[in-house]
Amino acid sequence: MQFAAKTDAAKYRRVAVLPFDGDGGAKATIDFESMLASVRYEQKPYFTIVDRSQLQNVIGELALQHSGLADPRTAAKIGRLTGAEALYGGSAIISPIAYQYSTEPRSVCPKDRKCYTTQVRCTTKTARFELTPRLVEVARGTVVYSETKVGLASSYRCEDQATDDPEQVLVTKAAANAFAQAREDVAPYERNVLVKFQSSTDGINPQSVEIFKGSLEFANAGRFDRACTQWADLTRANPSSFALQYNLAVCDEVSGRLDAALLKYQQVDATLTKPDADVNAALARVRSGIAEQEKLKKKPSDPRSSAPQTTRR
Repeated sequence: MQFAAKTDAAKYRRVAVLPFDGDGGAKATIDFESMLASVRYEQKPYFTIVDRSQLQNVIGELALQHSGLADPRTAAKIGRLTGAEALYGGSAIISPIAYQYSTEPRSVCPKDRKCYTTQVRCTTKTARFELTPRLVEVARGTVVYSETKVGLASSYRCEDQATDDPEQVLVTKAAANAFAQAREDVAPYERNVLVKFQSSTDGINPQSVEIFKGSLEFANAGRFDRACTQWADLTRANPSSFALQYNLAVCDEVSGRLDAALLKYQQVDATLTKPDADVNAALARVRSGIAEQEKLKKKPSDPRSSAPQTTRR
């Protein structure tokens, strides 16, 4: 399911990415721009990103030093010359790997001798990556979004075990974690949602039971194309089956037809004499999904009406 971004930063659709500061800044600049470029909505790129060569030309023409790019007024000037609504910059800091030491007991049993317990040394390595994207609105020359995201990644190994993740692998994992957090702030994002289907044969005539069981096997295999066709056929002969009526609503939900799914779930709910946990969860889930779709469908309002959002975690 696709969700709207968690902040108003997503209102700025034509953006440029300035170099990030910090020891991880060079790679973070490239990765952040790539992250924005990968965002799609309705099969189209969500952001328009100012070409990096055009951006570098403008920076060169203004004879700006790297340190001067952090000034919001300077960033706004660059934005006006490149046609961007807003510019991302910020910092990426890689902390030294943290080591924590401990021991674990091991039982040793030599041949023809009594077993005894010994201690082996173990090491926990933790990488920390601190990403602080900052968004400057061009029209006002002010920071409208800035939030620090901390990514962590750890490995644990005792001296009698195989090798653990190298330090660079841990740093890469920590960075990916921080970027994933920032991604949900600044752009629409997708998240898997667990959708349960029903398997009860109550209300299904004996002649249809085997076909119904086969449809469940298709559903368990992710073949909703076959399962949904069979459920629709079975429903005509078994209109009182709760499972079939519910599962048809599931078909609409997994296909993205949330309005149709909501109507079917409501019809199922209307037949109940007492609340059903699965139906309650489905109704809440689909209503939430519809609300998210409405947020995404709204045309971006004038970014200048957005209040600055500057926090640190």
